Amino acid sequence: MHTENCITLQDVTIGYHGNPVLRDVNFSIRKGAFTVLVGPNGSGKTTLFKTILRLIPPVCGSVIYGTGAHPRLGYVPQRMFLDEIYPFTAGEVVSMGTFGQIKPFCSISKTSRLLVEQCLKDVGLLEQKRQLFSQLSGGQKQRILIARALATEPDILLLDEPITGVDIFAQKIIMELISQLHKKHNLTVLMVTHEIHSLPHWINELLWIHDNKLNLGNMAEMLSMFTGLKT
Repeated sequence: MHTENCITLQDVTIGYHGNPVLRDVNFSIRKGAFTVLVGPNGSGKTTLFKTILRLIPPVCGSVIYGTGAHPRLGYVPQRMFLDEIYPFTAGEVVSMGTFGQIKPFCSISKTSRLLVEQCLKDVGLLEQKRQLFSQLSGGQKQRILIARALATEPDILLLDEPITGVDIFAQKIIMELISQLHKKHNLTVLMVTHEIHSLPHWINELLWIHDNKLNLGNMAEMLSMFTGLKT
């Protein structure tokens, strides 16, 4: 049975201002897949991620999204600092995800308000809707940012280091949440992390950057090949 590819990179070189970071990148992510991009700091993970996000253009090669129109991307950034002179509530942060769906100078619609509440429910934080974002724990902030990405009603959910900087308990909650959202919304998920040893065993598709080369395989193969460990 043919499986549609959601994202395909063909002979891509990535970098900044024409200076290559990774060359000859070729891989495809299947529609509905849960793929984790791993590698040490400075290996090019973030540059590759930004290229897929269309934040920076490839130096050369092609980034192809599916077979039709561009999919809608939901992005969860690595860090988000909201200036505390602007006291945004958790609900207001999530509502930012709907801004691309409303016309300029118009207030948020009833449909968008319901969407925001549903996204808050999906991450288990509806009761924190009116709480200031700055007062939330690190794990709660990460879940609110995931809810904001969900409010874009994405086809692809892209998460940049979602479990970095939170404790082990929060890491487990966040990973379980992402798994649940992946299944519930039939999302294609691409997640970046360097927290290799915090990944749950149910993840099997890894993109691993090692020695300036990109390797695609299941978790057991990659761990055995590059760390000598077994799952």
